[in-house]
Amino acid sequence: MPYVPSKKTDGKSTDREVLDKAVEALANQVAEKITNNLSLIRIYKQTFYKTALSLTELLRGDVVDGTLESTLAQAIYEVGEKYGYEGAALGELNYSFTRFIQRVPQIMVEKGKWKEELRYWLYAATVEALTYAADKTKCWSIGISGVFEDIKDEYKWRVNRSYEAAQIIKSGDCYDAPYYGRLAEVVDEDGNNIGHMEVWLKRSEKTLHQDVLDGQIVLKTKK
Repeated sequence: MPYVPSKKTDGKSTDREVLDKAVEALANQVAEKITNNLSLIRIYKQTFYKTALSLTELLRGDVVDGTLESTLAQAIYEVGEKYGYEGAALGELNYSFTRFIQRVPQIMVEKGKWKEELRYWLYAATVEALTYAADKTKCWSIGISGVFEDIKDEYKWRVNRSYEAAQIIKSGDCYDAPYYGRLAEVVDEDGNNIGHMEVWLKRSEKTLHQDVLDGQIVLKTKK
């Protein structure tokens, strides 16, 4: 995720508040449009592309329409502009859609349309839409394509890998390559589970059939 200031930064920055307001409106609109699971792909593609196009028009000095995609683009543009350097809006674009792809599933659960915020189909559908947006904007050569690629990559790293770890613990691993990762449990000083970390290993009979390694990593409390 890019560096987008908040009140935590300096006690006064409202960048995230401005962007979050526009993201929330757009995420609610998109949640209303989703009819069945895979309709999300088409709707996400349109949303990503329309917002990126509106942002590009603003960067050229053009006027945009009053859609919620354009409203988000306007917020991204205005927050970026105050920093006074070329490409500043790209960080705001990254932050906005990083929040968006999390808020839509949360809203779907809140409305009772979905039971869970994350399933593998949702991850794959989101990646397809982000890949589409990256490909469609590549020829613009202003960095927007790179933003969508980065969101996709970080979504894999920050969200999907944690989901995969939970599924490995639940149902078992499926990797038996010459080199692989295995989970190790992280506990506090009283032995309570905090989470899991991945340890990279060379294949061996000792670890090949272990989903979670023997032993524990103890996280000491700061004094």
